[in-house]
Amino acid sequence: MAGFRINRTNDAVFKVVFAKHPQITISLINAFFEFQGTELIQDIEFIDREMDADEYEGKESRLDILGRTASGTKVNIEMQVNALAAMGERSVYYWARNYADLKRGEEYDQLNRTVAINILGFNLFDAGKYPDMHSCFGIYDVKTGCQLTDKLEIHFLELPKFKARSVKDMNRMEKWAAYFSPSTPDEELAEIAASEAAIQEAMEVEDVFTKDEVAKRSYEKAEKFRRDQAAQLRYAAEEGRKEGREEGLKEGIKAMITTLKEMDVDKKTTIDKIMTRFNLKLNVAQGYVEANW
Repeated sequence: MAGFRINRTNDAVFKVVFAKHPQITISLINAFFEFQGTELIQDIEFIDREMDADEYEGKESRLDILGRTASGTKVNIEMQVNALAAMGERSVYYWARNYADLKRGEEYDQLNRTVAINILGFNLFDAGKYPDMHSCFGIYDVKTGCQLTDKLEIHFLELPKFKARSVKDMNRMEKWAAYFSPSTPDEELAEIAASEAAIQEAMEVEDVFTKDEVAKRSYEKAEKFRRDQAAQLRYAAEEGRKEGREEGLKEGIKAMITTLKEMDVDKKTTIDKIMTRFNLKLNVAQGYVEANW
């Protein structure tokens, strides 16, 4: 392992480990499928996402991997570190885009099962009400629980909710959560790797990655951007909150919009972020963004 504690939610690391090593990715996906009791996958094909380049937020804020299994199931894995106010709606939106791909002449029953896996560096749901780190959503009747279709499956893994326990008692999903969690001690991680071949392989890939000077620079650039972004957003938010002044609020919102625009963050994400930071309604946030874009 490297001589420093690597951040496994860093885009450069996540990409080199998962987008280039199918067997590691299969193990991660099967940790979710195994938990749900659905059929495990044996193979995966990575699908070219260049057509979505205009929507990729980049700047080391997220990484999107789309793969198709041998049986046709599509799996989208997203690593999202920065909190987004509309993360649930966002995931449904991208799920729908991946699901709706009927070709001319095809019937509705030819639509493939589509699964979204979101690994989050923040809590999407209130930890007091929903303490479990993993949640899985589908379409069900609210009265009877009858499932409308099994072709929609959206998972969230909230890393801050991960609770360490004896490695021998961990299931595969907990082991992967421990792998991603910055709070897992190195000794425990070594024990987990010894019990899970794919995690051992992932750590070996990391070791090679950190010895490559070009790769290491991409990692450090991603880490620096994330720290700078967090600092800039905190400053902009504080400017808006200072003494509760309305003018200060407006200036803070404007400063935050300017900062995000300079970072090449798109309008929709900018709206989400200022809604969260300043507790604004959607139409108010949209108005600020349109006026200051």
